[in-house]
This record gives sequence, structure tokens and C-alpha cells, in this order.
Amino acid sequence: MWIRSLIYAGLLLGAGLTSAAAGPLPDGFVYLRDVFPEIRQDMRYAGRDNFMRRRLPGYQAGECVLTEQAAVALGRVQEAAVSQGYSLVVFDCYRPQSAVDAMVAWVTAARGGQTDPDYFPHVSRSQLIRQGYIGPKSSHAKGSTVDLALEPLGGPGAGSGGAGPCSRTDRGTADFGTPFDCFDPASRTASNAVPGAARDMRQKLVALMRQGGFKNYPGEWWHFTLQGEPFPGRAFDFPIRRR
Repeated sequence: MWIRSLIYAGLLLGAGLTSAAAGPLPDGFVYLRDVFPEIRQDMRYAGRDNFMRRRLPGYQAGECVLTEQAAVALGRVQEAAVSQGYSLVVFDCYRPQSAVDAMVAWVTAARGGQTDPDYFPHVSRSQLIRQGYIGPKSSHAKGSTVDLALEPLGGPGAGSGGAGPCSRTDRGTADFGTPFDCFDPASRTASNAVPGAARDMRQKLVALMRQGGFKNYPGEWWHFTLQGEPFPGRAFDFPIRRR
């Protein structure tokens, strides 16, 4: 493992040089694609495939940006996942504070009992903050939090969701019972509202991430933060630009 860590460190050094040429990131941050390109990126907030149905502020490109420590740790998780027949797919990584603010403004501007069968079928949009699904502070803005799932190697998976509370499906992933960003109690990591196979996949993901040094947020099966993150007291707001 220590030899692998040295290899990762060398990759990060090269990634830092590449990132600087394309447009520098703040010290301590890297593009995941420069370090571990085999991890699939499906960056939802850089397009319209998200609960706000539009690109969020700060997402000028669909790139996963993370702190160096989080990227190295995620690479170790990827290696372990591959040994079990899976690969990682990331939905969100570093999130600019301006995007967090836009989410909060979107909720507070809601009127009435509007719901969305794809994202929040049982909770009105105006209640998403009160019920804890969206907040004015996000660990993503610190750069060491990632939203992700597993997909089987050798072909697309059945996808997450579709038969659960949220009507859409995360195509190609393993089935976790609900899709990413399904604002519903069924998305809690330990929820018994999803089939046993989906619960098993959630526990597999939690175990892999824990071994890599990440802690799960119990309210969302897809949400993990690096333990001992390097910037615990900061919220960054630099834009995510093309590499």
C-alpha cells in the first residue's frame, strides 16, 4: 500500500502541472480526471440533469475537483472497488458556495406545495430546507466531500431507482434503491424502505469508502466526506473551469 501511495503522489505532482497549464486551481486542489481518469464522472450540477433543472452557478465545466488528499483516498477506493468487480461513478465533488447559495434561494422562492416526482415526490419544495435535504452550508464547499455510486465492470448496471419513491433512474449504476438526489426518507443509508439487494449495495459502498478514509452522511447513501479533511473550517467559492 505504501508503494501505491508513492505512485499516487507522483500522479498528483503531474496533475498539478497539467492543471496549472489549463487554468490553476487553488493550492491543494486537483482535477480528478488528471489523477484517476478511469473513474466515471456524471457531474449533475454542470448541466440540467438535477433537481433545479439548470446549470448551477460556479459549474463552468463538468469536472470533478477535489482536494489532493481526497483525490488520493478516492483512488484507493477505486482500486478496492475494481478488485470486487465495480468501478466508481461520481455525481458531485467540490461545490462552489455560490451554487450552495443558489440552492437555498431556489427553495426559499418556492410557493405552495410543489413536488417533483423525479426528485422530491413526498416533500414540497418549500420544505426541503426545513426537513434537512438542503442547507446554507455544505461540506462539498470544503473540497473533500463526494457524491458517488458504484457501477459493475463489464457492462451497465440496472440503475438506481425507478421503482422507488423517485421516478427517474441513474442509468448504468448498480441498484441502490433510490437515485442520487432523491429527497426522500428512503435515501437514508440504513433505510428499510428499499429492497434487500439495494441495502446490500449501500453497505458495500459504505464499507469501501470507510476503508478509504471516508465517512458516510447517514441521510444520503451517496454522500461521503474524507475524515481529517484538510480545510474543515473553510467554504471555497472558486469556479469549476475546463481543464
